[in-house]
Amino acid sequence: MEPTTATVTRLLGGLYDAAASPELWPEFLQDLRQTGNADKAYVLAVGPNSRVDLSIQLGFDATALADYARHFVNADPILNGFEDAQALHGDWIGNSESVLPDNQLHRSELFNDFMKPNGVAYHCGATLSGLAPGTVAGICMMRSERAGVFEPEMISLLTILSPHVKRALTLHRTLQASRMEGAQLRQSVETINLAIISVDCTGQLLNITRAAQNILATRDGLALEGKNLRALIPAENRQLSELISGAASTGSGSRHPRIVHCSAAKTSQAGNSALWTPASGGAMLISRRSPKRPLQLVVTPFHSSSTFLDAQPSALVFLSDPDAAPASRSSVLRTLYGLSPTECRLADLLAAGKELTSAADRLTMTAQTARFHLKSIFRKTGTNRQTDLVRLILGLPGIV
Repeated sequence: MEPTTATVTRLLGGLYDAAASPELWPEFLQDLRQTGNADKAYVLAVGPNSRVDLSIQLGFDATALADYARHFVNADPILNGFEDAQALHGDWIGNSESVLPDNQLHRSELFNDFMKPNGVAYHCGATLSGLAPGTVAGICMMRSERAGVFEPEMISLLTILSPHVKRALTLHRTLQASRMEGAQLRQSVETINLAIISVDCTGQLLNITRAAQNILATRDGLALEGKNLRALIPAENRQLSELISGAASTGSGSRHPRIVHCSAAKTSQAGNSALWTPASGGAMLISRRSPKRPLQLVVTPFHSSSTFLDAQPSALVFLSDPDAAPASRSSVLRTLYGLSPTECRLADLLAAGKELTSAADRLTMTAQTARFHLKSIFRKTGTNRQTDLVRLILGLPGIV
């Protein structure tokens, strides 16, 4: 008897949902286990160097899994039989008896010391080849002795599912790599403290870095209204809206980007700040309460080839606060050049734009003492002038 169309359709839907959303793998495996009247089930993909790409187990407790990984995996005649069958015939799909007769299995250490104590008597599984080089994968259901052997219908079901499981595992791996790349990029951006906002084709916020959140939280010059970035001075807000509209239109690939005509905005603080081209973004200054200097803002188009995404970024907004002190490089300076704590504090103040006498006052030392420490910093870092030192500090890899 063949599995019904409804059963196969339901399982395939759950399988591809799991490939796209890893948290759904247990849900798919649970459905498979119930469909096969199985007590336990697993799907496993192990890459080169024993790197586990995916391992979802249902029905085993943590102790049993640890015991198997520690010892029984090296004394598993069923696994060896599966691998031998795969080597001879390609992908193998079947029950344990087809690769290891019951009379041999029942005499094995695996059966008596692992399978019986964990209520496992029968297997039905498939090996999955043709994945990434060096990857070993499989899917398996297990029954207790009470539940009995797996019917031919269950082997037919795995025969139908196995090529789709391969595709799902490949998709899972691809999406996981993409997520990892995105997470690494996000961490890099956050580490160097960049204030960036991404918006969609309508100008609504999609994502924002922590540094940008900190700037907007002050509601000084800029703020968020719902999902829209807004300048608090009306004239600047009109200009900002046009910048974002033009950049987003270009980034989204609009065939007919909106052409705008806007006179330069004049404010007491920012003055004439219209350094921009409507169809492709540009730059402007955002006035803030005195004595703070204006925020620096740049809008640029962003285009993604992932056209199937509903909410893809179409423009990026970069913010910079000229009054913000650079993050401390003390840890890096100590590690790379052996600077003392006092020398690190002086170097940080100089990198923040302080004159040597002003830095000395902040550190409660005389100008002569500050010059002594500065000469020591020059010697340790191989620099000769304060400008060279600041350039070196600001160019250090990473911000600590």
